[in-house]
Amino acid sequence: MEQGKQKKWRSFTVAFLLTTAFLSLVMTGAVMVVQPSMPQTHAEAETPEYHYRPLAQDTLTVLVVGVNSQNTPGDFLLLRFNPQYGQVPLSLLPPETAVTLNGRGITLAQAYRSGGGQQAADALSRRLGIVIDRYASLNRDMFITLAEKTGTVVYTLPYDVSYTRDGFDVNLAAGERRLDGQDIADLFGYPNFKDGAIGKSEFLGGLVEAIINQNLNAASEDLSPGLFRLAVNLIRTNITYTDYEMRRQAADFTAKLETQVAGNLPLSGSVLESGAFELSEEYVNTVRQYFQMIS
Repeated sequence: MEQGKQKKWRSFTVAFLLTTAFLSLVMTGAVMVVQPSMPQTHAEAETPEYHYRPLAQDTLTVLVVGVNSQNTPGDFLLLRFNPQYGQVPLSLLPPETAVTLNGRGITLAQAYRSGGGQQAADALSRRLGIVIDRYASLNRDMFITLAEKTGTVVYTLPYDVSYTRDGFDVNLAAGERRLDGQDIADLFGYPNFKDGAIGKSEFLGGLVEAIINQNLNAASEDLSPGLFRLAVNLIRTNITYTDYEMRRQAADFTAKLETQVAGNLPLSGSVLESGAFELSEEYVNTVRQYFQMIS
């Protein structure tokens, strides 16, 4: 029973970290220039009334891993804070994502289990041909501590979500809903997403997108220092206080923008006979448009 309960929390911890630690850590300011427009974002930015231009060096790409109490990985959230384009592209990848390690085909989950977050980030970097700067992982208990600091999010559920969790019925009807932390946890624990890994990535990636866009104030000078300190002392990560301090002004700049900065990149690929999920070249090329490529 406890093991099943932990599995249901793996994916949700990924999303919540985004709304607290990483939103506070590296939300960077926006100067709109030529770049592919973000999926599912429409509002235009209004520049704050002070002269400040975030630098290219403020950009940071992070791989966030949700784990259970035994440090077994669930879904992987890839996100990039891009200061020059005012964008936060993100994508939710399944643990079965196919990568390579020392010339041998494995999954992201296997890379993490054998070498931790850094090895998983390196393996995904090679598969996608991009630079992943940092990683972080957190479990259910870490999430519960952080959850007290978040608010609600308005999100349109594409279909009804109904299942039993730990002996309790979960019923969330389709349509626009205001979701609290428990509702979001229930959504990330849902075991029957339509269209498998692709459908799950679309559903939950869209939810993460909404959480970021509706909580930009967490990046403000008033809120971000406390949130960062709380999160960095709880999670497992190679992110440093220097990483945060270098982006603190840019984060405050972003909090003053009236725009939707986050966009979910749609996952595509196929399941191999081995059970691994092979990313499509179309998806890989899309990711490369928004993330820094390996030179």
